Formats: sequence, structure tokens, C-alpha cells
Amino acid sequence: MNWPDPRRRKIRLLAIGMCLIALTAGYILLLRHFNVSELPTERYFGAAGAVKPAGEVYLEPISIDPLNDAMQMRAYLSPSLTESKDARAGSDRDLTLLVTHDKTVDEVKLAAGNHMASSIFEIDLNDGSVADYPLDSYVARFGVQLLDGKSSQKLPVRVTTWEGVLGYSLHTTSQSPADPEDVELMTTIRRGGAFTLFALGAYAGMVVLGVCALAIGVLTFTDVRQHETGFIGSLAAIAFALPVLRNAMPGSPPLGVQADMWVFLWAELAAVLALALVVFKWVKAGPRP
Repeated sequence: MNWPDPRRRKIRLLAIGMCLIALTAGYILLLRHFNVSELPTERYFGAAGAVKPAGEVYLEPISIDPLNDAMQMRAYLSPSLTESKDARAGSDRDLTLLVTHDKTVDEVKLAAGNHMASSIFEIDLNDGSVADYPLDSYVARFGVQLLDGKSSQKLPVRVTTWEGVLGYSLHTTSQSPADPEDVELMTTIRRGGAFTLFALGAYAGMVVLGVCALAIGVLTFTDVRQHETGFIGSLAAIAFALPVLRNAMPGSPPLGVQADMWVFLWAELAAVLALALVVFKWVKAGPRP
């Protein structure tokens, strides 16, 4: 048995160690870059300081549908309770909440004496496309107005937004309204850090599988390496494993996004080409019975 040269073995071990260190450092940097530990928070807008809000509005996103460019949201309307009010008392007047978005107005009515009213509606998403998966991002713009249910007079309102949807990261900012009683909001939506990192890792795995398959096929076909029938099964397994990996992508993106064109499609073609090269070589130079 020929043992490898000790010096060469040390060089190989050193190279492996350096690669592992580089991969570990790169992984940690990716975790920090995508902020996978980010937690959803609440943000507050509208009446502040000495201004007493006439009502409280809580906006909670329920789900995001990037295929239809829509975000489903639930709005809660409740009376504003000061320290002098009984927490068990309802609203002392009729209140009407108006949520305006893309030429659409949704209403939530709270009758006097009631504690809370809610409604679910959809807000259109703009400035984004699912074709950019998994780096796609969107913007939702909407306005909030609180009116007296009888006189339709605008009332000061305090708005609380919840920025938590599974698989997404939301950030809401306030825009300058035309009326000081109005609240204009803009929510930026992007894929969550862990979500994006997982998707990019899956596509990177496709690249590695495609390159490995192509290397086996080319080196075998050009007689740089001896052909082995076991490679046929391995390459066939890669060709069938790539679509399974693609279908397991988080968020179930539609087939044909840009990442598919740049990664999945050519990796699958590379695996099929490598399989064809190995089979052709086996047919030409394989052992006869």
C-alpha cells in the first residue's frame, strides 16, 4: 500500500481547515447580514404628546400573497381610554374608521357603548414582483382617518401597527399627510432573513450538484477519469433530486422566477448532459459480455 507523502497530507489538511474556517466565517456573516434573529415589533403613529386620541386603531397583517400582490390585514377600532375613564366602559360616541388604499376605502364602525369593532380587508402591494424571489420586496401605502359617526368630523387617532407575518419582514413608516388629523403610512415588505438565507442556500446546493454532475460527465467522456457504471445511477439521482429540491423551496414560488432561469434550469440541464455523456462513453467503451 502506497501511503501519501506526509508533507502533502499536511498541506491537504491545512487546506481543508482553511476552507472550513472560511465557510464558518462566511456563514456567520450571512446570518448577521440577513438578521435572522430579527423579531417583529409594534410601531405607534398619530396622536402623541398633549393630543388626546379619540380612538385607538390596531392594524395587524394576517397574510401576504406575492402572486396576487396583496396583503390581508385586520383592523381593530376601540375607544381611547384615559386614566379618568372606566376601563370597562365602551365608546361614548359613534366612531367610523376609514382605511384608504389604492382608490379603495374600507370602513369600520364602532357604535356608542361598544368596546371594539374589527374588519378584514386587502391592501394592494406595489413596487415589487415575485419574479425577483427570494430577494423580492414590496410596498403597501394606506391612510387612516377617524371620524365622528354622526357629524363626520375628523378626530385625532392613535395607530398601532404590528410588523409580524411568518416568512416576511415588515417595516412601517409615517408619511406627511395633507391633514394633521390623518395618518399616512407606508409599509415595506421583504422576505424574512432566515427565509431568504434558506432559499439562497437551496439554490447554492443546486449549483454544486450541477457542477459536480458536469465534472463527472466531462472527465469521464474525455478519458481523464475511468468510466464507471456507478456514475450512471448517481447522475440520474442528481437529475431527479434537483426538481424535488426546487419544489421544496420555502414560500412555494411559481416556476419560472429569475432564480430558476439562472440556477435551477441550467443545473438540471448540466445533470442531464453529464448523464448522457457517461452513458455514451459506457456504450462506446464499456465491457462486453
